[in-house]
Amino acid sequence: GKGLASIQMELHRMRVATKTQVENIAIKREVTHWIVERSCYIHTETDKAPDFLVALRSHTVWEKTPVKLFCTVGGHPRPVVKWYKGGKPVDPLSAPGKYKIESKYGVHSLIISRCTNILACVVLVFSSVPHLTVIHHSKLEITMLDRFGVSFGTEGGSISLVCTVVVVPDLPNVPPLAQWYRDDKLLKAGKLAEIKVGGGAATLTLPHLAKDDEGLYTLRMWTKDGTTEHSAYLFVKDAAPSVAGAPGAPISVKAFDINSDYVLVAWKPPNTTNEAAITGYFVDKRESGSATWSQCNDAPVQICKYPVHGLSVGHAYHFRVRAVNSAGISRPSRESDKVTALDPAERERLQGYVTLPGEPTDMHASEIFKSYIVLSWKPPSPRGRAPLWYIIEKSVSGTGAWQRINTAVKLQSPRYPVFDLEAGKKYQFRVYSENLYGASEASKPTDPIEKVDEHGVPSAPGHVVATRNTKSSVFVQWDPPKHPNHLMGYYIDASLVGSKAWFPCNHKPYKFVVHGLTPGETYVFRVQAVNVYGLSDESQESTPIAVEPALTTPSAPHGITMLSCDGASMIIAWNSPKHCGGSKINAYYVDKRDADSLAWKEVNSAPTKTRTYTVDGLTEGTFYEFKVQAGNLAGVGVPSAPSTPLKCEAWTYAVPGPAYDLAFREVRGDSLVILWKAPVYTGASAVTGYIVEMAKKGHHYHPLNEEAIGHRYLQVTGLEAGAEYTFKVKAVNAEGVGKASQTSEPVVAKALPGTQEIQCGVDEDTGDIFLSFEACEISETSDFAWSKNYKEISDCPRVAIETKGKHSKLTFVNPDVSDLGAFSVVVTDTDGVSASHTVTEDALNTMLELSYNIRHPSENLLTIPQQISLENLSFLCLFLRPVLEKGHVRFWLQCLKMSPAVTYRFIVNDKEVTSSDSHKISHDVNTGVIQMTVDHFSKASEATYTVQIHDGRAKNQSSLVLVGDVFKAALKEAEFQRLEHIRKQGPHFAEYLSYHVDEDCTVLLVCKVTNTVSRTCYCGYRYLFTSVNSTFFLQFSRKDQGHYKAKLSDDRGKDTSILSVGVVVKSLPLLFLSGSSASELVLQCTPEGIRLQCYMKYYTEEIRTAWLHKDSKISSSEKMRIAGTAEMAWMQIREPSEKEKGHYSIQIMDATKSHTRTFDLSGQDRGRVVGGLPDVVTIMEQKTLSLTCTVWGDPSPEVSWFKNENEVVSTEHAKITLEANKFASLTITAVTSEDSGKYSINVRNKYGGEFVEITVSVYKQGESPPENKPHLSPLLSFPVILSFYFLHLSPLTS
Repeated sequence: GKGLASIQMELHRMRVATKTQVENIAIKREVTHWIVERSCYIHTETDKAPDFLVALRSHTVWEKTPVKLFCTVGGHPRPVVKWYKGGKPVDPLSAPGKYKIESKYGVHSLIISRCTNILACVVLVFSSVPHLTVIHHSKLEITMLDRFGVSFGTEGGSISLVCTVVVVPDLPNVPPLAQWYRDDKLLKAGKLAEIKVGGGAATLTLPHLAKDDEGLYTLRMWTKDGTTEHSAYLFVKDAAPSVAGAPGAPISVKAFDINSDYVLVAWKPPNTTNEAAITGYFVDKRESGSATWSQCNDAPVQICKYPVHGLSVGHAYHFRVRAVNSAGISRPSRESDKVTALDPAERERLQGYVTLPGEPTDMHASEIFKSYIVLSWKPPSPRGRAPLWYIIEKSVSGTGAWQRINTAVKLQSPRYPVFDLEAGKKYQFRVYSENLYGASEASKPTDPIEKVDEHGVPSAPGHVVATRNTKSSVFVQWDPPKHPNHLMGYYIDASLVGSKAWFPCNHKPYKFVVHGLTPGETYVFRVQAVNVYGLSDESQESTPIAVEPALTTPSAPHGITMLSCDGASMIIAWNSPKHCGGSKINAYYVDKRDADSLAWKEVNSAPTKTRTYTVDGLTEGTFYEFKVQAGNLAGVGVPSAPSTPLKCEAWTYAVPGPAYDLAFREVRGDSLVILWKAPVYTGASAVTGYIVEMAKKGHHYHPLNEEAIGHRYLQVTGLEAGAEYTFKVKAVNAEGVGKASQTSEPVVAKALPGTQEIQCGVDEDTGDIFLSFEACEISETSDFAWSKNYKEISDCPRVAIETKGKHSKLTFVNPDVSDLGAFSVVVTDTDGVSASHTVTEDALNTMLELSYNIRHPSENLLTIPQQISLENLSFLCLFLRPVLEKGHVRFWLQCLKMSPAVTYRFIVNDKEVTSSDSHKISHDVNTGVIQMTVDHFSKASEATYTVQIHDGRAKNQSSLVLVGDVFKAALKEAEFQRLEHIRKQGPHFAEYLSYHVDEDCTVLLVCKVTNTVSRTCYCGYRYLFTSVNSTFFLQFSRKDQGHYKAKLSDDRGKDTSILSVGVVVKSLPLLFLSGSSASELVLQCTPEGIRLQCYMKYYTEEIRTAWLHKDSKISSSEKMRIAGTAEMAWMQIREPSEKEKGHYSIQIMDATKSHTRTFDLSGQDRGRVVGGLPDVVTIMEQKTLSLTCTVWGDPSPEVSWFKNENEVVSTEHAKITLEANKFASLTITAVTSEDSGKYSINVRNKYGGEFVEITVSVYKQGESPPENKPHLSPLLSFPVILSFYFLHLSPLTS
C-alpha cells in the first residue's frame, strides 16, 4: 500500500510536468509556424467564409454573479474574433479582473466575473488575403518578482522604477504587454517617460523629474488570468533654490480656452512649509522650436490663473510659471504641453458671401479678480470670409460715456483681459465686430461688473486624524474645509514631537499615505487646503502618533525542513515569518497530511513557541507534507506553503544531519556575519566543526573555510556591494561531512540606511567603561539582545545593560581580561539592525588607565592620556602623581616598548635635571616606566616638565605644563600630605570625631586614636570621655548642643578633633534614618486619585528618597506629586489611567545602606460606577430625593457616600442601601434647602475604584426650578469621575 501511494504521487507529478511542457512546446511551435508563414505562405486550403458552428445563447443569471459565454466558429483563413458589449469592443484592461477572453481549438469564451445588464455579441472578420495568427499576450504566464517600492526623487534628477518578471514561455518574438499609469492615467513613451520591457524586467525611466511626476505609479501586465499589477508611490521634493528662502516651483501648468491670439494659463501653487508666503507669479512663454523665453506679465499676478493675449495666429507656444516671495524667485515650473493659437470658429469662414459682419452676442465676464477681469463673447453669425477683428468699449456704470480700450491691439479672438480698472467702481462693456467692409452694431452691454474677488483661499481643514499604516508610513485623514472655494487639493506637513521644525510630506496637492518616516519616532501632522487663490491657514495639529505598523496577523512561516527522523516521528523546523504583524509571535500551529491525501490534520492543539517541533505517530515509509501557521495578539495568520514531501524513514547514517535556522547579522556593503544552530541529528559521533559554503547570484557554491570551524558563526568579508548571496552550512564529525542545511534566504550586501556601529568609551563622570549602540529603526515590540562571541548575555553579573528608546548601553562591572572578545547587539523585529565591537587587550588597558584617572583625579592631574607613536617608540603622555607619603611628587610616563639601551633626560624650564637627593630619577625596562620623584614640592616647582627619550634609532619626547590652577591643586595636595606625615609621627586620630545613631535615636560621638603610649594625654572639652579599645563614646540628648573637642598629646606631638553637634541635634529625625522603621507601602483613595504612603518614625524632605515606576525613577509633577508629612512619605497620582499600572517602589537612603518598599499596582477588576447617576439634580422642598446607580467590581466593592467631602451616615432622613452588591442608592426624604450641596459616591475594592460627583439643588415651592447646568468650580467641571487601580492591597485604609 505504501509503495502504491508513492507511485501514484509520482505519476501525478509527472502528468502535471508533462502537461506544462506540452503546452509550452505547442506555443513555441505556433510561433515558429507563424514565422514560417510570414516569410512564405502556401495555400493549402480553399478559402472559406467565417461561420458560427455553435452560436451564442441567452443567459439569465443573478446580479453580480459570474457567467461564461461560449461560441464555436469556423473559416479559412482563421477568422479574427472580437467581443462587443452594447456595440463597443470589450477591453479587459478597461476593467481589470472583470473580463477574461479565451480561445482554444476554435472554441471562444468570454468570462464575466461580476454580471450587470449586458448585451454581448461576437463579430467575425474575414480577410481575403492569407491571415497569419498572432500569439496574444494573454497566452503568457507572468509572475512579478522584485517589485519597485516607495521611491523618493529630487526635482531635476532622474529615477527608474523596475519590476523584474518571469515570463512563461519566454519568447523573444512575443514580449509581454506592460502599461504604466500615474494616478490611474496611462503614460505614453516620450522624452519625459521612457518605457522598456524585456530582459526579464519592465522599466519606467523618468529622466527629467519634476513635482508633476509625483503620484501613485501602477504597472499592469497581461497574463493568462487577465492582468497582474503592482503600485507604489513616487515622491519628488524641491530642488535646491537658486536663492535661499525662495519658494518651490509651481506645478501642473496648463493652457485653457485657446483662441487665435489668447489663452488662459492656470497652475497649482507650491507647498511653502518653511518659506515666506508667496506674493505672486510670473508667467513665461516661448514659441515651439525656439529656446528663448519671454515674460508675459510685468507685475506678479497673485492668483493661479493668467490670461495671455497678443499671440500670433497659427503659432505653437509653451508656457511656464515662476513663484515670487520676499526672498526671491523660484525655479521655473515644468513647461506646459504645446498649444497652437487658432480660432475654434475658423471653419465658419466657409459660410456665404457676407460683407459686413453681424454683432457679437453673449458679452460677459468669464473671470473676475482683483487684478483683472476677462471678457468673453460669442463671434458674430454670419461673419463672412473676410478677416475679422473686434473693438471693445467700456463705461462707468450710470454715466453713459463709452471709451475704447483696445486701441493699440487688433483683437482677433473673442476673449480679452482688462487690467487697470479702478477699485470700487462698476463698469459695463460692449463689443463691435469689424472687417475691411466696416463695423457691426454694438453688442448688448454687460451687466455692471466690479473688480473684486468672488472667492478667497479656502478655510482651514478640520479635524486631522493619523492612524498606523506600516513601520515607516502613516495614513492621514481630515475633515474637508467648510468653505472649499473651488478646492484643488491639500498639502500635508509633519513634525517630530518636541521639535518646532516642520517638513512637507507632499509636493502635489492630494491626499495620500505619508511615507518615508523614521520607525519608532512620534510625529504630529497638519494640513492646508489649496485653491487658485493660494493656501489656507494650517489645520489644528493631529494627536501625536508613533510610527509603528498596524496590528495584523503575521505572514506565513517558510522554509520547512526535517532535522531528524527515527521511523516513527520527525523533528521539523521552519523560519519565522518575514512580517510579525506589529506584535510578538507567541504561537505556532503545525498541520500534516499524507502526500497522497488532500485532507490536513492538526498536529498540535496547544500552541508551541519554538520553531522546532517533534511530530509523533507517523508511519514508517510514508511521505508526509507539513504546513505551519503563526499567531500573535491579532490572531492566527495564513498557513505556509506545504513542505516538500518528507519520507518517514529512520536516519542511520554516520555523518551529522543538517544545521538549521541560518540567520544574518551586521550586513554591510562588503561583509556580514552568518549564524546557525547545531544539527539535531549528530550521527555516529559528536559534531566537531562546520563548513560554510557561499554562492553569488548566478554562480556556483564554494566553501569559505578550508578547515572546519568549531563555533556556530562566521564573519564573511570581501563581498561585492549590492550583490546577492546565498549560503549553506554543513556539519562535520569524525565520520565525515554531513548533509547541507537548507539554502539560506538571499541576502544583499548592503547596509540599512542610517546604520550605526557600537561605540566604546569611558564615562567622563563615573569612569565606567561602556559599549553603546543607537538603532536606526525600532518597532514597538523590539528588544536589544546583547551577545558576547555571539552567545546571548542573560543575567550576567559582569555587565549592566540599560535601554531607553533607540539607545542601549552595556556597562562593564569591574572589567578585566575575561571581558575580552566580540560584543554584538541585534534589535529584534526589525529588518536586521545589528552591530558588533571587539574589545582587545590593548584597548581595554588604555580604557582602564583612563577610568582610573577619572575616578582618582587627585592622584593624576592629567586625566586624559594621549597615545603618541614614532617609529618603534610609543608611550603615553607624561603624568603627575602626588605620593601619599611625605608629600613627595612623582612625574612618570610608560613606554609601550623599551630596550635596556634606552637613554633619557628630564628638562625643567629648559634646564636639565639630574638624579639627586631632591630629584630621584629612575626607570624599569620590564614595565616601561620612567619616573622622577621631587622630594620637596614648593612654589618654585611651577614649571614645564619635559622628558626626552632615545632608544636606538627611535626618539620621542613628552611635556607637561604644570602652571596656574593645575599647579596650585598639586601644591595643595603635596602640602597636605606632608602635614599628614608630620601629624602621624605622634599620637593621632585614626578616625576623627563623628556621630552614630542607634535604634533608640540615641546619638553616640565616636573617635579612634592610634600610635599612643602610656604617657599620652587624652583631653575632652565640655564632657569627659571614657576609653574603650581606643574608642570614645558620648551619650547625649537634644539639650546637649554645642562644639565638642578631643585632644591627644605627648612629647612626640599632638592632634586635635572638633565636631559641632548643633546640626546633629537639630537633624535627629534625619540621622535616625527612618528607612529602618519604614512600613510597607499602602494605598489611600483620595478625591484627586490615589496615594501611595510609607509610614516611618521620622520623615523630613531632607531624607534622600526615590520613587520608581517599573524601575524608572519618577520626578514630582502635576500628574505624580511627591511629598510627605512628619510621619510618612507619599506620592499622589492624579486621575490614574492604564499607563499608571505597574510595579511601584520607594528607596530610602541613609549613609550606609538603602531601604526599599514595593507595591504592585497592576489593576484588575476595580470597583466602578457602571451608570445611573445624573450630573445635576434639582428638586422641590419636601420631595424625596433618590440617587441610585449600578456598581461593579470583582470582588464586590465597598460603597461610601459623601456630602461636601464629609461622609454620609445612614439615618432615617438619609438612608443608604446596597442591594445584591450591585445597586447602590442614597434616599433623602422630605428634602430641605440644607440638603443642597455636592454629593459624591466612592466605589472601591482591593483593585481600585471610582469617584463620581453629583450637584443637588433644592428650591422652594412656588419658585421656578434653576437651570439644570453643571456648576463649574475653579479647578473641576462636574460631574467628575476619578478612576484608580491597585492590586494585592492590604486592608483598606480610610
